[in-house]
Amino acid sequence: MTTGSATRPLDAQTLTLKDGRILGYAIYGSPSTTSTAPTIFYLHGFPSARIEGALWLGSSFSPALNAQLIGVDRPGMGLSTFQPSRRILDFPIDLIELADHLKIEKFHILGGSGGVPYALACTKDIPKTRLINTTLVSGFYPGSREGMLFALRALMFVGYWAPTSLMASIFDMKFGRAARNPDPKVMEDLFMAEMQGRPEKDLQCLENEEVRKSLTRSLSEAFAGEGGMGVAWDWRLYSDWGFELTDVDGKDVAIWHGKADVNTPILMAEEASKLLTGCTFHAFDNETHMSLPFNHVEKILNDLLKLK
Repeated sequence: MTTGSATRPLDAQTLTLKDGRILGYAIYGSPSTTSTAPTIFYLHGFPSARIEGALWLGSSFSPALNAQLIGVDRPGMGLSTFQPSRRILDFPIDLIELADHLKIEKFHILGGSGGVPYALACTKDIPKTRLINTTLVSGFYPGSREGMLFALRALMFVGYWAPTSLMASIFDMKFGRAARNPDPKVMEDLFMAEMQGRPEKDLQCLENEEVRKSLTRSLSEAFAGEGGMGVAWDWRLYSDWGFELTDVDGKDVAIWHGKADVNTPILMAEEASKLLTGCTFHAFDNETHMSLPFNHVEKILNDLLKLK
């Protein structure tokens, strides 16, 4: 079981990769000192950063598990260096290098929302001798956009056709200035304004101060490294994963999704579950994008770790 550098906070760890880039990561949980305690690599949503992992195994409402969860910044977000021309399929290489550095032989992967394409890329390319299983929560998948918020559908259309530099400017204008403001309340107010009109169950989750501040900080961190470019490149890649869902062995994959999700509609997940042969599909009638992980965090992690 790994421990972080004594010179940096556990939620602000870095690794210099073989190609010279910096990879940011955060360590959460209360692992035992034995090498048998499980590790979960958490792949954050969009736009977000490694510290989103605190909502799973680092908060007052998270379960007390003998495990550690490591949130990883994607290139150009948080503490991670921007990687020109990167693909979704490049991410498993970074993750394996981090696992090797931390001397973690076997691990689980948990992908949330926009982290799902990266989780599935890891599932596709990382040997089963290393990757035990993968859990996908409120995930973004290819296919139907029926039931998705109009603003998100419009942004996807623009992101597909517009130059990445233009999208970077749009994202930076929208969130980057607030992210660079030393007063965190500026970003929190902007974030809450953006959330108006979302389902009531999503808004109820944000009444929890710890959730609200963690998500706000994660959003700020997304713009910390490269302004809007890392976020814009990430958004661009959602239109072209570089692989098909049918390329992924779904045997050790579990999908968890809320039927009232308007960010990533249930139809997306239903279609994906049919293409990921052998996967397990958990659907919840009244849960939304945020309320599903908020209300079922212990159940999801226990299932991932195969605990009773």
